[in-house]
Amino acid sequence: MDPKLQQNIIRVAILAVLLIALLGVLILTGLLGCNAVPGGCGIYYFALRQDNGGVPAILVAYGDYGLGNPERLAELLNERDALNARARTMDMQYLTYANVRDFDLIVVERAKKVCSDKLKIFQYYVAAGGRLVWTGDAGTELCAGNEGGRFAAADEYLLESEHEEGAEEKIIGPWARKDNDKQLLFDEFLGVEYRGNYCDFGTCPPESEVGRIEVTDTEHKLTYGLSPSIPYSGDFGVVDAIRSEDARIVATLDYGTNLLGKGSGQPWLVEGAQYDFGRRLPFIVSNQVGGRVAYYAAPPEALVDAAPQAQNRALLEQMYHGMLYN
Repeated sequence: MDPKLQQNIIRVAILAVLLIALLGVLILTGLLGCNAVPGGCGIYYFALRQDNGGVPAILVAYGDYGLGNPERLAELLNERDALNARARTMDMQYLTYANVRDFDLIVVERAKKVCSDKLKIFQYYVAAGGRLVWTGDAGTELCAGNEGGRFAAADEYLLESEHEEGAEEKIIGPWARKDNDKQLLFDEFLGVEYRGNYCDFGTCPPESEVGRIEVTDTEHKLTYGLSPSIPYSGDFGVVDAIRSEDARIVATLDYGTNLLGKGSGQPWLVEGAQYDFGRRLPFIVSNQVGGRVAYYAAPPEALVDAAPQAQNRALLEQMYHGMLYN
Protein backbone atom coordinates (compact mmCIF):
# COMPACT_ATOMS: atom_id res chain seq x y z
CA MET A 1 0.00 0.00 0.00
CA ASP A 2 1.17 3.48 -0.79
CA PRO A 3 2.73 4.93 2.43
CA LYS A 4 0.95 8.24 1.97
CA LEU A 5 -2.45 6.51 1.58
CA GLN A 6 -1.74 4.34 4.60
CA GLN A 7 -0.88 7.44 6.64
CA ASN A 8 -4.14 9.13 5.58
CA ILE A 9 -6.18 6.05 6.56
CA ILE A 10 -4.56 6.03 10.01
CA ARG A 11 -5.32 9.72 10.45
CA VAL A 12 -8.97 9.22 9.45
CA ALA A 13 -9.26 6.27 11.84
CA ILE A 14 -7.80 8.29 14.71
CA LEU A 15 -10.15 11.18 13.92
CA ALA A 16 -13.14 8.80 13.89
CA VAL A 17 -12.14 7.36 17.28
CA LEU A 18 -11.78 10.87 18.72
CA LEU A 19 -15.18 11.91 17.36
CA ILE A 20 -16.84 8.81 18.82
CA ALA A 21 -15.16 9.48 22.16
CA LEU A 22 -16.30 13.13 22.08
CA LEU A 23 -19.89 12.08 21.29
CA GLY A 24 -19.76 9.60 24.16
CA VAL A 25 -18.59 12.27 26.60
CA LEU A 26 -21.23 14.77 25.44
CA ILE A 27 -24.00 12.18 25.77
CA LEU A 28 -22.71 10.90 29.12
CA THR A 29 -22.67 14.42 30.57
CA GLY A 30 -26.12 15.19 29.15
CA LEU A 31 -24.97 18.02 26.89
CA LEU A 32 -26.11 16.06 23.85
CA GLY A 33 -29.05 13.68 23.45
CA CYS A 34 -28.26 10.09 22.52
CA ASN A 35 -30.63 10.47 19.53
CA ALA A 36 -28.16 12.90 17.94
CA VAL A 37 -26.77 9.83 16.16
CA PRO A 38 -29.17 7.43 14.37
CA GLY A 39 -29.55 4.40 16.63
CA GLY A 40 -27.37 6.15 19.20
CA CYS A 41 -29.71 5.60 22.17
CA GLY A 42 -29.84 1.85 21.64
CA ILE A 43 -26.05 1.65 21.33
CA TYR A 44 -25.55 3.96 24.32
CA TYR A 45 -27.74 2.01 26.73
CA PHE A 46 -26.56 -1.36 25.41
CA ALA A 47 -22.97 -0.37 26.16
CA LEU A 48 -23.65 1.42 29.45
CA ARG A 49 -26.34 -0.80 31.01
CA GLN A 50 -25.33 -4.38 30.30
CA ASP A 51 -26.27 -5.24 33.89
CA ASN A 52 -29.76 -3.85 33.25
CA GLY A 53 -30.49 -5.71 30.03
CA GLY A 54 -29.16 -2.91 27.85
CA VAL A 55 -32.02 -0.53 28.74
CA PRO A 56 -32.12 2.61 30.93
CA ALA A 57 -32.11 2.15 34.70
CA ILE A 58 -34.86 4.15 36.42
CA LEU A 59 -35.22 4.90 40.11
CA VAL A 60 -38.37 6.14 41.83
CA ALA A 61 -37.04 7.75 45.02
CA TYR A 62 -39.54 8.34 47.82
CA GLY A 63 -39.86 9.47 51.42
CA ASP A 64 -42.43 9.03 54.18
CA TYR A 65 -45.31 11.19 52.92
CA GLY A 66 -46.41 13.69 50.28
CA LEU A 67 -47.99 13.55 46.83
CA GLY A 68 -47.36 10.38 44.87
CA ASN A 69 -47.53 6.61 44.84
CA PRO A 70 -44.04 5.29 43.99
CA GLU A 71 -45.09 1.65 43.79
CA ARG A 72 -47.84 2.51 41.31
CA LEU A 73 -45.44 4.56 39.18
CA ALA A 74 -42.91 1.73 39.04
CA GLU A 75 -45.73 -0.64 38.10
CA LEU A 76 -46.83 1.58 35.21
CA LEU A 77 -43.27 2.01 33.94
CA ASN A 78 -42.62 -1.74 34.07
CA GLU A 79 -45.83 -2.82 32.30
CA ARG A 80 -44.75 -5.26 29.60
CA ASP A 81 -47.41 -4.26 27.09
CA ALA A 82 -46.56 -0.57 27.46
CA LEU A 83 -43.12 0.90 28.23
CA ASN A 84 -41.58 -2.33 29.56
CA ALA A 85 -39.01 -0.24 31.41
CA ARG A 86 -36.66 -1.30 34.21
CA ALA A 87 -37.75 0.78 37.20
CA ARG A 88 -37.29 0.19 40.91
CA THR A 89 -38.15 2.09 44.07
CA MET A 90 -35.87 3.17 46.89
CA ASP A 91 -36.33 5.06 50.14
CA MET A 92 -34.60 8.42 49.89
CA GLN A 93 -32.57 7.79 53.04
CA TYR A 94 -30.42 5.25 51.19
CA LEU A 95 -29.37 7.60 48.39
CA THR A 96 -25.67 8.46 48.25
CA TYR A 97 -23.35 10.25 45.86
CA ALA A 98 -22.11 6.85 44.71
CA ASN A 99 -25.33 4.94 44.06
CA VAL A 100 -27.31 7.66 42.23
CA ARG A 101 -24.97 7.21 39.29
CA ASP A 102 -26.35 3.69 38.84
CA PHE A 103 -29.46 5.25 37.30
CA ASP A 104 -30.20 7.11 34.07
CA LEU A 105 -33.41 8.71 35.37
CA ILE A 106 -34.56 9.43 38.92
CA VAL A 107 -38.16 10.40 39.69
CA VAL A 108 -38.78 11.89 43.14
CA GLU A 109 -42.25 11.70 44.70
CA ARG A 110 -44.07 11.08 47.99
CA ALA A 111 -41.16 12.90 49.58
CA LYS A 112 -42.45 16.09 51.16
CA LYS A 113 -39.53 16.11 53.60
CA VAL A 114 -36.15 16.09 51.85
CA CYS A 115 -33.01 17.10 53.75
CA SER A 116 -30.67 19.66 52.24
CA ASP A 117 -27.82 17.15 51.98
CA LYS A 118 -30.03 15.00 49.73
CA LEU A 119 -30.88 18.03 47.54
CA LYS A 120 -27.15 18.47 46.97
CA ILE A 121 -26.87 14.82 45.91
CA PHE A 122 -29.53 15.42 43.24
CA GLN A 123 -27.68 18.48 41.98
CA TYR A 124 -24.48 16.46 41.76
CA TYR A 125 -26.33 13.67 39.96
CA VAL A 126 -27.62 16.00 37.24
CA ALA A 127 -24.24 17.74 36.89
CA ALA A 128 -22.74 14.28 36.28
CA GLY A 129 -25.18 13.67 33.40
CA GLY A 130 -28.25 12.19 35.13
CA ARG A 131 -31.87 13.07 34.39
CA LEU A 132 -34.22 14.11 37.18
CA VAL A 133 -38.01 14.42 37.40
CA TRP A 134 -39.18 16.31 40.50
CA THR A 135 -42.87 16.16 41.36
CA GLY A 136 -45.58 17.93 43.33
CA ASP A 137 -44.61 18.91 46.87
CA ALA A 138 -41.36 16.93 47.07
CA GLY A 139 -38.75 18.65 49.23
CA THR A 140 -41.07 21.35 50.57
CA GLU A 141 -40.49 20.45 54.22
CA LEU A 142 -37.21 20.91 56.09
CA CYS A 143 -35.38 18.30 58.14
CA ALA A 144 -34.59 18.78 61.81
CA GLY A 145 -31.06 18.12 63.06
CA ASN A 146 -29.58 14.63 62.54
CA GLU A 147 -32.32 13.47 60.14
CA GLY A 148 -30.08 13.55 57.10
CA GLY A 149 -27.08 11.89 58.71
CA ARG A 150 -25.30 11.32 61.99
CA PHE A 151 -23.92 14.83 62.31
CA ALA A 152 -26.33 16.72 60.03
CA ALA A 153 -27.43 20.17 61.19
CA ALA A 154 -31.02 21.35 60.99
CA ASP A 155 -32.06 22.72 57.59
CA GLU A 156 -32.71 26.45 57.29
CA TYR A 157 -34.72 28.57 54.86
CA LEU A 158 -32.91 31.21 52.83
CA LEU A 159 -34.20 34.78 53.16
CA GLU A 160 -34.57 37.18 50.24
CA SER A 161 -32.23 39.60 52.02
CA GLU A 162 -29.57 36.87 52.19
CA HIS A 163 -29.94 36.18 48.48
CA GLU A 164 -30.13 39.74 47.19
CA GLU A 165 -28.81 42.88 48.84
CA GLY A 166 -31.55 45.31 49.90
CA ALA A 167 -34.34 42.72 49.65
CA GLU A 168 -36.86 41.90 52.39
CA GLU A 169 -36.14 39.62 55.30
CA LYS A 170 -38.65 37.14 53.95
CA ILE A 171 -38.43 33.42 53.25
CA ILE A 172 -38.07 32.80 49.50
CA GLY A 173 -39.60 29.33 49.52
CA PRO A 174 -38.89 25.77 50.70
CA TRP A 175 -36.43 24.96 47.90
CA ALA A 176 -34.17 27.94 48.65
CA ARG A 177 -32.04 27.07 51.68
CA LYS A 178 -28.93 27.99 53.59
CA ASP A 179 -25.92 25.73 53.22
CA ASN A 180 -23.68 26.89 56.04
CA ASP A 181 -22.24 30.15 54.64
CA LYS A 182 -23.45 29.34 51.10
CA GLN A 183 -26.79 29.29 49.30
CA LEU A 184 -28.56 26.14 48.16
CA LEU A 185 -30.81 27.39 45.35
CA PHE A 186 -32.75 24.25 44.50
CA ASP A 187 -35.66 26.43 43.32
CA GLU A 188 -33.50 27.85 40.53
CA PHE A 189 -32.26 24.34 39.82
CA LEU A 190 -35.89 23.24 39.21
CA GLY A 191 -36.97 26.47 37.53
CA VAL A 192 -39.99 26.92 39.82
CA GLU A 193 -40.87 28.19 43.30
CA TYR A 194 -43.41 26.26 45.37
CA ARG A 195 -46.37 28.11 46.89
CA GLY A 196 -48.46 25.24 48.28
CA ASN A 197 -50.66 22.31 47.27
CA TYR A 198 -53.91 23.03 45.47
CA CYS A 199 -55.86 21.33 48.28
CA ASP A 200 -54.24 23.70 50.80
CA PHE A 201 -56.04 26.64 49.22
CA GLY A 202 -59.65 25.45 49.10
CA THR A 203 -62.03 22.55 48.68
CA CYS A 204 -60.52 19.61 46.85
CA PRO A 205 -63.10 17.10 45.54
CA PRO A 206 -61.08 13.97 44.64
CA GLU A 207 -62.91 13.11 41.41
CA SER A 208 -63.98 16.51 40.11
CA GLU A 209 -62.14 17.98 37.16
CA VAL A 210 -59.79 20.67 38.45
CA GLY A 211 -58.89 22.06 35.08
CA ARG A 212 -57.27 21.14 31.79
CA ILE A 213 -53.62 20.54 31.10
CA GLU A 214 -52.78 22.82 28.19
CA VAL A 215 -49.70 21.89 26.18
CA THR A 216 -47.88 25.12 25.33
CA ASP A 217 -45.12 23.55 23.23
CA THR A 218 -46.23 20.55 21.16
CA GLU A 219 -42.71 20.19 19.72
CA HIS A 220 -41.01 19.81 23.11
CA LYS A 221 -39.63 16.37 23.92
CA LEU A 222 -41.90 16.00 26.98
CA THR A 223 -45.09 16.93 25.15
CA TYR A 224 -44.38 16.00 21.53
CA GLY A 225 -47.51 14.77 19.78
CA LEU A 226 -49.77 15.10 22.83
CA SER A 227 -53.31 16.43 22.77
CA PRO A 228 -53.25 20.20 23.35
CA SER A 229 -55.90 19.97 26.10
CA ILE A 230 -56.12 17.14 28.67
CA PRO A 231 -58.57 17.04 31.61
CA TYR A 232 -57.09 16.62 35.10
CA SER A 233 -58.52 15.97 38.56
CA GLY A 234 -56.73 15.64 41.89
CA ASP A 235 -54.21 17.52 43.98
CA PHE A 236 -51.06 19.16 42.58
CA GLY A 237 -48.30 21.59 43.46
CA VAL A 238 -49.00 25.28 42.87
CA VAL A 239 -45.76 26.89 41.70
CA ASP A 240 -44.45 30.09 40.15
CA ALA A 241 -42.01 29.84 37.24
CA ILE A 242 -38.59 31.39 37.75
CA ARG A 243 -37.11 33.38 34.89
CA SER A 244 -34.16 31.49 33.49
CA GLU A 245 -32.45 30.97 30.15
CA ASP A 246 -32.97 27.21 30.40
CA ALA A 247 -36.37 26.95 32.14
CA ARG A 248 -39.33 26.41 29.80
CA ILE A 249 -42.98 25.97 30.70
CA VAL A 250 -44.14 23.24 28.32
CA ALA A 251 -47.58 22.67 29.87
CA THR A 252 -49.90 24.64 32.15
CA LEU A 253 -53.05 23.81 34.06
CA ASP A 254 -55.90 26.03 32.93
CA TYR A 255 -57.95 26.42 36.10
CA GLY A 256 -60.77 28.14 34.23
CA THR A 257 -60.60 31.20 36.47
CA ASN A 258 -57.94 32.70 38.71
CA LEU A 259 -56.94 30.42 41.58
CA LEU A 260 -57.29 32.33 44.85
CA GLY A 261 -56.01 31.07 48.18
CA LYS A 262 -55.01 32.20 51.64
CA GLY A 263 -51.71 31.53 53.35
CA SER A 264 -52.31 28.75 55.85
CA GLY A 265 -49.18 27.41 57.49
CA GLN A 266 -46.69 28.01 54.65
CA PRO A 267 -43.81 30.03 56.22
CA TRP A 268 -43.09 31.74 52.88
CA LEU A 269 -46.67 33.09 52.67
CA VAL A 270 -48.28 35.61 54.99
CA GLU A 271 -50.72 33.78 57.24
CA GLY A 272 -54.31 34.62 56.30
CA ALA A 273 -53.30 36.84 53.37
CA GLN A 274 -55.16 36.37 50.08
CA TYR A 275 -53.09 35.36 47.05
CA ASP A 276 -53.96 35.29 43.36
CA PHE A 277 -51.98 32.51 41.70
CA GLY A 278 -53.44 33.18 38.26
CA ARG A 279 -55.49 31.12 35.85
CA ARG A 280 -52.79 29.21 33.98
CA LEU A 281 -50.56 27.45 36.47
CA PRO A 282 -47.18 25.94 35.48
CA PHE A 283 -47.70 22.17 35.27
CA ILE A 284 -44.68 20.77 33.42
CA VAL A 285 -41.46 22.80 33.44
CA SER A 286 -38.22 21.73 31.75
CA ASN A 287 -34.94 23.11 33.07
CA GLN A 288 -31.14 22.83 32.93
CA VAL A 289 -28.96 22.41 29.84
CA GLY A 290 -30.46 19.77 27.56
CA GLY A 291 -33.66 19.68 29.63
CA ARG A 292 -32.08 17.26 32.12
CA VAL A 293 -34.44 18.38 34.90
CA ALA A 294 -38.23 18.44 34.72
CA TYR A 295 -40.81 19.49 37.28
CA TYR A 296 -44.28 17.93 37.17
CA ALA A 297 -46.90 19.60 39.37
CA ALA A 298 -48.56 16.20 39.87
CA PRO A 299 -46.87 12.79 40.09
CA PRO A 300 -46.88 11.04 36.68
CA GLU A 301 -49.01 8.11 37.85
CA ALA A 302 -51.69 10.56 39.03
CA LEU A 303 -51.93 11.84 35.45
CA VAL A 304 -52.77 8.30 34.34
CA ASP A 305 -55.06 7.32 37.21
CA ALA A 306 -56.99 10.59 37.40
CA ALA A 307 -58.70 9.77 34.10
CA PRO A 308 -57.50 6.56 32.44
CA GLN A 309 -57.56 7.82 28.89
CA ALA A 310 -54.95 7.17 26.23
CA GLN A 311 -53.87 10.80 26.19
CA ASN A 312 -53.17 10.77 29.94
CA ARG A 313 -51.06 7.63 29.62
CA ALA A 314 -49.25 9.35 26.75
CA LEU A 315 -48.04 12.01 29.22
CA LEU A 316 -46.21 9.32 31.18
CA GLU A 317 -44.87 7.65 28.04
CA GLN A 318 -43.62 10.96 26.69
CA MET A 319 -41.89 11.69 30.01
CA TYR A 320 -40.04 8.38 29.70
CA HIS A 321 -39.01 8.83 26.07
CA GLY A 322 -38.40 12.57 26.37
CA MET A 323 -36.08 12.31 29.36
CA LEU A 324 -34.17 9.21 28.19
CA TYR A 325 -34.23 9.08 24.41
CA ASN A 326 -34.15 12.72 23.30
